[in-house]
Amino acid sequence: MFERLLCSLRELFRDRSSLFFVIVFPILLVVILGNMLAELDNPDPVVGTIRIAYTIEEAAAGTEARGAMGAEAQGADMTGAAERAAIDMFVTALADNDGIELAHAADAEAVRAAAESNAADAGMIFSTPLSISIAEGEDLYKNRAVVLIAQSFAREYAAYAAVAARNPGVFADVFAGGTPDFVNLAIDKDLGVDFTMIDFYAVTMIVMIAFMGGGIGGATQMYFARQNGLLRRLTASPRGRTRLFLESVAGVIPQNIIQAVIVMVISVLFLGAHYARTWQENLLIFAFFIVLGTAIAAVFMLIGMFLRVNPNLPLMVALWALLYMSGSFAKQINIEGFSEYLPMNIAQRAVFDLTLFGRADQLLLVMGICAVILAVSCALGAFLFRRKEIMF
Repeated sequence: MFERLLCSLRELFRDRSSLFFVIVFPILLVVILGNMLAELDNPDPVVGTIRIAYTIEEAAAGTEARGAMGAEAQGADMTGAAERAAIDMFVTALADNDGIELAHAADAEAVRAAAESNAADAGMIFSTPLSISIAEGEDLYKNRAVVLIAQSFAREYAAYAAVAARNPGVFADVFAGGTPDFVNLAIDKDLGVDFTMIDFYAVTMIVMIAFMGGGIGGATQMYFARQNGLLRRLTASPRGRTRLFLESVAGVIPQNIIQAVIVMVISVLFLGAHYARTWQENLLIFAFFIVLGTAIAAVFMLIGMFLRVNPNLPLMVALWALLYMSGSFAKQINIEGFSEYLPMNIAQRAVFDLTLFGRADQLLLVMGICAVILAVSCALGAFLFRRKEIMF
C-alpha cells in the first residue's frame, strides 16, 4: 500500500501539466473569479432602501348592518378596531426605519400601479379582517424582503390574537409594571453578511477540482492501464487482485490532501478567505473534501475499466457543463428543478451550510453518503479485478 501511495506522488510531481491542473489552476480561479466577478456576482446583494407604497382598505360593512347584528357586530367592530390599531402601529414602525421609504396611496389600484411603474419597489395593501397583499416590483430581493416583513407582522399579530382570545388578562399582567424589555430575547448572529466571492470560490474550486481531477483522472488511469497492459502485468504479480483496486483508490488520497491543503491555506493566508469559525469545523470541511474526491475517483475508476475510447475529452466537456449548471463558476446560475440535484451543487451547499450558519448536519450526511459510495465502489472494483476479461 505504501509503495502505491509513493508511486502516485511521484507520478503527480513528475507530470507538470497534472501538477498545474491539480494545484495551481484552482488557486488561479479563486483569485481571478473572486476578484474580477466580485461586483457582478455578489454573494450577498445589498438590498438598500426599499420604497413601499401602501394603502389601508376599510371594512365593507355599513352602520345599519352593524347595528342590526347587535352584540356580534359589536365584537366584530372591536376586533376590526384592534386590527386597524395594529396596522397603524406597524406602518408607523416601518416609517421610522431608515431603510424603508413609505408612500401612502389612495387605493389598491394605485399601489399596484406604483409597483408596476417602478415608482415604488413594492406595495402593501392592508385590509380588515387583517390581510396583507403584496404588489411586487422589478427587484427580486426587495420583493422578498417586503414579503418577509409582511409575513413577520401577520404571524406576530396572529400569535398575540390567539393569546388574547384564550386569556385576555394575560397582557394586563405582562404590562402591569410597564413595557417589558424584550431586547434580551434576541441575539445578534452573523449569518454570512461578510461572505465574499473569495469565500465562495475558495469552496467551489475545491469541489470543481475534486470532480474534474477525480473524474477524469480516475477514468483515464484505468483506461490507459488497460490499454498499455499494466493491468495484465499487475495481475501477474504475487499481489492479490482484491488489493489492486483498493491500492489504486488509495493512490489518489495524497493528491486530494495536497490540493485541499494548498487551496485552503493559500485562500485563508493570502486571499483573505473564510471557511468555518472553529478549527474543528475547518478540519471537518478538510476531511469532507478528501472523502468527496476519493469517492469520485473510485466511481470513475469503475467507469474507466469498461471504456473503449479515451474518456479525457468527453468527460471534460460533460463535467465542465455540469459544474457550470450547478453554479460552481457563477453563483446566479440555477436551473430550478435541476441544478439543486447535481452532486456538485449538493456538495457545495453542504459546505456553505457549515461555513455560513454553523450547521454540520448536511455536511455529515453528504460525507456519509460519499463514504458509502466509496465503500461500494471499492467492493465492486475488487470483485471486478478478479475477472480475467476485465484485464484485457
